[in-house]
Amino acid sequence: MDITGKTALVTGANRGLGRQLVAQLCDRGAKVYAGVRNPQSVDLEGVTPIALDITDPTSVATAVDATGDVSILINNAGAHEGSAVLNILSGLSWISFPQAGAYCASKSASWSLTNALRQELAPQGTRVSALHVGYMDTDMVRRIEAPKADPADIARIALDGIEANTYEIIADEPARAVLARLSGGVAALYPQLP
Repeated sequence: MDITGKTALVTGANRGLGRQLVAQLCDRGAKVYAGVRNPQSVDLEGVTPIALDITDPTSVATAVDATGDVSILINNAGAHEGSAVLNILSGLSWISFPQAGAYCASKSASWSLTNALRQELAPQGTRVSALHVGYMDTDMVRRIEAPKADPADIARIALDGIEANTYEIIADEPARAVLARLSGGVAALYPQLP
């Protein structure tokens, strides 16, 4: 999909990966709606802030009315011919850790939903992609001591994946490593088990 001239809506667009996705979509020639709870928090030029709290049905309905020309939806749902949906997942979609069981389960469920949406939306021309990534240098993991990817690099990889019509966008080495072990079953994923 050529992003130039398309209209995109990015939720959680005011910081971290969301902010980088917005900036890079603009750089690639897209018209961008930045969906955030507080529109005043959007500080990027050329972006249209949209008040959006995805847990509030009224907010969602208002945002849908205001952004009817969207053809690229990042972490939401799309419905235009030739459109794209990008779900931000994780290498943890495929592996679980005891300290993060609920988070891993939510990413696994999101991957399953992504696979269902791919099939459901394909007949209308909507490609549903998943971004799998390890730690990024964002507020969410600031207390974790581990190598972290730059959100700007991950945003570039994600948008390159959309443009290349890629279903599974594997953004970094940690996600690639888990994917490589996936076909080896439990023994490959959890070598510490007896």
